[in-house]
Amino acid sequence: MRSFTLIPALALFLPGFRALAQDSNFLSVNEAVIHSLQQNLNLRIEGLSVLNAQEQIAVQESQFDTIMFTSAIQRGSRGAALGGAGNEISNHRSAVRAGVSRLLNTGAEVELSTNYQRNSRNDSVSVLDPAHSSDLSMSLRQPLLQGFGSGINLIPVQQAEIAYLQAEMFLKLAALDTMSATESAYWDLAYAHKVKEVRTASLEVAEQLLEENRERERVGLATNIEVLQSEASLATRREAIITADAMIENSQDTLFRRMGSTDYPEGLITVNPLPNFSGEPMGTRPSMTTILANNPAYINQQLNVRIAELAAKSSRNSTFPQVDLIAGVGFSRSDQAPIDSFGNTLQNDGYDWTAGVEFRVPWGQRGDKARHQQALNLVRREEIRLEELKQDFEVANRNRWRAWESGIARVEAANVSLELSSEQFEREQTKYQSGLSTFRELLESQEDFDEANLRFLNAILDAIKAKIGIMALDVSLPFRYSLTWETTELLIAPEEVNP
Repeated sequence: MRSFTLIPALALFLPGFRALAQDSNFLSVNEAVIHSLQQNLNLRIEGLSVLNAQEQIAVQESQFDTIMFTSAIQRGSRGAALGGAGNEISNHRSAVRAGVSRLLNTGAEVELSTNYQRNSRNDSVSVLDPAHSSDLSMSLRQPLLQGFGSGINLIPVQQAEIAYLQAEMFLKLAALDTMSATESAYWDLAYAHKVKEVRTASLEVAEQLLEENRERERVGLATNIEVLQSEASLATRREAIITADAMIENSQDTLFRRMGSTDYPEGLITVNPLPNFSGEPMGTRPSMTTILANNPAYINQQLNVRIAELAAKSSRNSTFPQVDLIAGVGFSRSDQAPIDSFGNTLQNDGYDWTAGVEFRVPWGQRGDKARHQQALNLVRREEIRLEELKQDFEVANRNRWRAWESGIARVEAANVSLELSSEQFEREQTKYQSGLSTFRELLESQEDFDEANLRFLNAILDAIKAKIGIMALDVSLPFRYSLTWETTELLIAPEEVNP
């Protein structure tokens, strides 16, 4: 069982994010993901749940701790002598009791205790005055049917251990979601930057065409309508630039929010460009064996089945009659001195012992049997949910792999379409300058080129997100950022709260 501890040395794992952003104004995808693992508030919440689950194990184990007890009592009384004559009779009693008790994992309750009493009277009835008496006793109560054996009595501890593993699975699942969301937001920002580049290039072409048309109008080669069309086209391109700038700013805010940052940069940061998928190997689809062995959602459901099985085992124990073996033995001694009364306790003939059996069972046990049947039904329910989850993962694996395959194919097709649109736009520019085509045809060609550019960028973005989805499903996503699960757990380790 691991213990989460904050490790200050992790500050050396990567350069500080804030200092890096200020120095170079560049953020890599690895840095964004690592920063999100360290700062995401949802991960902190899940991390504290892990700590609580770990402490709950100690809570359940503590029921088998040794308990020490002690008590001290003084009593006194005074009354008239027999017949109302003579001095009043007074009696003073002091008693001290101490011992230890412990519940064993077999279900046995063991207690070892000692008592000391001092009695004093002001009459001469007692042979010893004051009288000191001590005793030493041991008692045992061992269930023979209901509650017998470590297999039953350790169930709460086992349930706490499983709950701890589940808390780790929830943390792992939250980490995967954080990685996926952060990288997706990162590439959304990279996409927004590329859209801005496309819009900027289109704006530059529109500005150049406007200048050319004004010059052509001046020399009588173009009409005023063509100039107005150029101005309208330029206005549309400027509007697209405004939209692209807003997309960049919104994407950047989303990325920093995913990273758990409260310090939003004033200006724009730069990121890695969208990757080039030309020649990208397809790889092989993850096997269901790998997915089911590693995915925290599936493992968590397996643990749910185990918890239900333990609950059924506990409920079956409740259907047994309560039969307890009771045994005890004690030795006592009275003397004139406290030391003698204690020292001679085991040497004295005074003793008492107890042995017996207690039996208790509800008539018919209808309630216990019904609760046990409910527990069995819950086991079956969780097993069905596990099977359903397995089927869902099978479909998800096929769908995500299909999205990756189609994504790569779309990138290749969009790239061919982009090259064609680029060729057509250059050819249309040449024809327009030669007077062989209209300005409207040139604008349509430019719009086709821009749309081909955007389709190509969209295809790349979709392919990236499909790849992220596959790696999140088979839980290989940390390796994408040069992390292992061990280093990931260290990055998200919560800080223990000490009173």
